[in-house]
Amino acid sequence: MLYYVLAFISGIFVKWVDWIEDEQKGKSLLKYPLAVIYGVLIGYLISAASFSEIFLAALVAQVFARKIDTVAHILGFVVAMMSLLFFGFPEITIPFFGYFLILAFIDEQNFGERYKFITKYRPVLKLGSLLAILWGRWDFFIAVLLFDAGYMLYQKFKEKEDYLIFFKKEKPVEA
Repeated sequence: MLYYVLAFISGIFVKWVDWIEDEQKGKSLLKYPLAVIYGVLIGYLISAASFSEIFLAALVAQVFARKIDTVAHILGFVVAMMSLLFFGFPEITIPFFGYFLILAFIDEQNFGERYKFITKYRPVLKLGSLLAILWGRWDFFIAVLLFDAGYMLYQKFKEKEDYLIFFKKEKPVEA
Protein backbone atom coordinates (compact mmCIF):
# COMPACT_ATOMS: atom_id res chain seq x y z
CA MET A 1 0.00 0.00 0.00
CA LEU A 2 2.86 2.39 0.83
CA TYR A 3 4.26 2.01 -2.69
CA TYR A 4 0.98 3.12 -4.24
CA VAL A 5 0.82 6.18 -2.00
CA LEU A 6 4.40 7.04 -3.00
CA ALA A 7 3.48 6.61 -6.68
CA PHE A 8 0.66 9.13 -6.19
CA ILE A 9 2.92 11.59 -4.34
CA SER A 10 5.60 11.21 -7.03
CA GLY A 11 3.07 12.26 -9.66
CA ILE A 12 2.28 15.40 -7.69
CA PHE A 13 5.93 16.35 -7.32
CA VAL A 14 6.78 15.69 -10.98
CA LYS A 15 3.87 17.89 -12.11
CA TRP A 16 4.83 20.56 -9.58
CA VAL A 17 8.29 20.77 -11.15
CA ASP A 18 6.72 20.77 -14.63
CA TRP A 19 4.46 23.63 -13.58
CA ILE A 20 7.38 25.68 -12.26
CA GLU A 21 9.35 25.04 -15.46
CA ASP A 22 6.48 25.61 -17.88
CA GLU A 23 4.17 28.16 -16.27
CA GLN A 24 6.65 30.08 -14.15
CA LYS A 25 9.43 29.83 -16.74
CA GLY A 26 11.63 28.07 -14.17
CA LYS A 27 11.89 31.12 -11.91
CA SER A 28 11.32 29.40 -8.58
CA LEU A 29 14.25 27.67 -6.93
CA LEU A 30 11.75 25.37 -5.20
CA LYS A 31 11.97 23.18 -8.31
CA TYR A 32 15.33 21.79 -7.17
CA PRO A 33 14.32 20.35 -3.79
CA LEU A 34 11.08 19.10 -5.38
CA ALA A 35 13.10 17.33 -8.09
CA VAL A 36 15.31 15.75 -5.42
CA ILE A 37 12.23 14.53 -3.57
CA TYR A 38 10.61 12.99 -6.62
CA GLY A 39 13.95 11.52 -7.66
CA VAL A 40 14.32 9.74 -4.31
CA LEU A 41 10.70 8.57 -4.40
CA ILE A 42 10.95 7.20 -7.94
CA GLY A 43 14.33 5.62 -7.25
CA TYR A 44 12.91 3.95 -4.15
CA LEU A 45 9.85 2.72 -6.04
CA ILE A 46 12.02 1.25 -8.78
CA SER A 47 14.15 -0.44 -6.14
CA ALA A 48 11.42 -1.86 -3.96
CA ALA A 49 7.95 -1.91 -5.53
CA SER A 50 6.47 -4.87 -7.40
CA PHE A 51 5.80 -2.53 -10.31
CA SER A 52 9.47 -1.54 -10.74
CA GLU A 53 9.52 -2.27 -14.46
CA ILE A 54 6.87 0.29 -15.36
CA PHE A 55 8.53 3.12 -13.45
CA LEU A 56 12.00 2.25 -14.74
CA ALA A 57 10.67 1.97 -18.29
CA ALA A 58 8.90 5.32 -18.04
CA LEU A 59 12.06 6.94 -16.71
CA VAL A 60 14.26 5.46 -19.46
CA ALA A 61 11.66 6.38 -22.11
CA GLN A 62 11.90 10.00 -20.94
CA VAL A 63 15.62 9.89 -21.75
CA PHE A 64 15.13 8.32 -25.18
CA ALA A 65 12.36 10.79 -26.02
CA ARG A 66 14.59 13.68 -24.88
CA LYS A 67 11.99 14.90 -22.40
CA ILE A 68 14.43 15.38 -19.55
CA ASP A 69 15.31 18.81 -20.84
CA THR A 70 15.64 21.13 -17.86
CA VAL A 71 18.18 21.28 -15.05
CA ALA A 72 15.52 20.41 -12.48
CA HIS A 73 14.38 17.31 -14.36
CA ILE A 74 17.98 16.27 -15.00
CA LEU A 75 18.52 16.59 -11.25
CA GLY A 76 15.43 14.45 -10.58
CA PHE A 77 16.69 11.80 -13.00
CA VAL A 78 20.21 11.77 -11.52
CA VAL A 79 18.80 11.53 -7.99
CA ALA A 80 16.55 8.64 -9.09
CA MET A 81 19.59 6.81 -10.51
CA MET A 82 21.65 7.51 -7.36
CA SER A 83 18.73 6.32 -5.24
CA LEU A 84 18.70 3.10 -7.24
CA LEU A 85 22.34 2.61 -6.35
CA PHE A 86 21.60 3.32 -2.69
CA PHE A 87 18.40 1.26 -2.34
CA GLY A 88 19.52 -1.48 -4.72
CA PHE A 89 18.67 -2.34 -8.27
CA PRO A 90 15.62 -4.61 -8.55
CA GLU A 91 15.28 -7.84 -10.42
CA ILE A 92 13.75 -6.78 -13.73
CA THR A 93 11.53 -8.92 -15.93
CA ILE A 94 12.88 -7.98 -19.36
CA PRO A 95 9.65 -8.63 -21.32
CA PHE A 96 7.65 -6.34 -19.01
CA PHE A 97 10.39 -3.72 -19.05
CA GLY A 98 10.64 -3.76 -22.86
CA TYR A 99 6.87 -3.69 -23.27
CA PHE A 100 6.47 -0.71 -20.97
CA LEU A 101 9.51 1.07 -22.43
CA ILE A 102 7.94 1.01 -25.90
CA LEU A 103 4.56 2.15 -24.59
CA ALA A 104 6.06 4.95 -22.49
CA PHE A 105 8.15 6.12 -25.43
CA ILE A 106 5.05 6.26 -27.65
CA ASP A 107 3.30 8.31 -24.95
CA GLU A 108 6.08 10.89 -25.08
CA GLN A 109 5.59 11.61 -28.79
CA ASN A 110 3.77 14.63 -30.15
CA PHE A 111 0.87 13.47 -32.29
CA GLY A 112 0.02 16.89 -33.64
CA GLU A 113 -3.18 18.84 -33.55
CA ARG A 114 -5.36 16.09 -35.02
CA TYR A 115 -4.51 13.65 -32.23
CA LYS A 116 -3.81 16.14 -29.45
CA PHE A 117 -5.83 13.99 -27.02
CA ILE A 118 -3.11 11.33 -27.23
CA THR A 119 -0.36 13.92 -26.77
CA LYS A 120 -2.13 15.57 -23.82
CA TYR A 121 -3.39 12.53 -21.89
CA ARG A 122 -0.76 9.92 -22.83
CA PRO A 123 -3.13 6.92 -22.72
CA VAL A 124 -0.81 4.33 -24.29
CA LEU A 125 1.06 3.32 -21.13
CA LYS A 126 -2.16 3.27 -19.10
CA LEU A 127 -3.89 1.05 -21.64
CA GLY A 128 -0.84 -1.19 -21.85
CA SER A 129 -0.76 -1.52 -18.08
CA LEU A 130 -4.44 -2.43 -18.20
CA LEU A 131 -3.55 -5.30 -20.54
CA ALA A 132 -1.01 -6.52 -17.97
CA ILE A 133 -4.01 -7.54 -15.87
CA LEU A 134 -4.34 -10.48 -18.28
CA TRP A 135 -1.06 -11.76 -16.80
CA GLY A 136 -2.38 -11.22 -13.30
CA ARG A 137 -0.47 -7.97 -12.77
CA TRP A 138 -2.91 -5.44 -11.36
CA ASP A 139 -0.05 -3.60 -9.68
CA PHE A 140 1.21 -2.00 -12.90
CA PHE A 141 -2.21 -0.58 -13.72
CA ILE A 142 -2.87 0.69 -10.20
CA ALA A 143 0.59 2.27 -9.91
CA VAL A 144 0.45 4.12 -13.21
CA LEU A 145 -3.12 5.30 -12.51
CA LEU A 146 -2.12 6.63 -9.11
CA PHE A 147 0.96 8.40 -10.48
CA ASP A 148 -1.18 10.00 -13.18
CA ALA A 149 -3.90 10.83 -10.64
CA GLY A 150 -1.34 12.76 -8.58
CA TYR A 151 -0.02 14.45 -11.71
CA MET A 152 -3.51 15.47 -12.87
CA LEU A 153 -4.67 16.46 -9.40
CA TYR A 154 -1.83 18.96 -9.11
CA GLN A 155 -2.62 20.26 -12.59
CA LYS A 156 -6.32 20.73 -11.71
CA PHE A 157 -5.37 22.38 -8.42
CA LYS A 158 -3.20 24.93 -10.23
CA GLU A 159 -5.87 25.57 -12.87
CA LYS A 160 -8.48 26.19 -10.16
CA GLU A 161 -6.06 28.38 -8.21
CA ASP A 162 -5.30 30.43 -11.34
CA TYR A 163 -9.03 30.73 -12.02
CA LEU A 164 -9.76 31.88 -8.47
CA ILE A 165 -6.90 34.39 -8.49
CA PHE A 166 -8.40 35.90 -11.65
CA PHE A 167 -11.64 36.61 -9.78
CA LYS A 168 -10.18 37.80 -6.49
CA LYS A 169 -11.31 41.25 -5.53
CA GLU A 170 -8.59 43.73 -4.87
CA LYS A 171 -8.65 45.39 -1.48
CA PRO A 172 -9.01 49.13 -1.73
CA VAL A 173 -5.84 51.04 -0.99
CA GLU A 174 -6.25 53.11 2.14
CA ALA A 175 -4.87 56.60 2.08
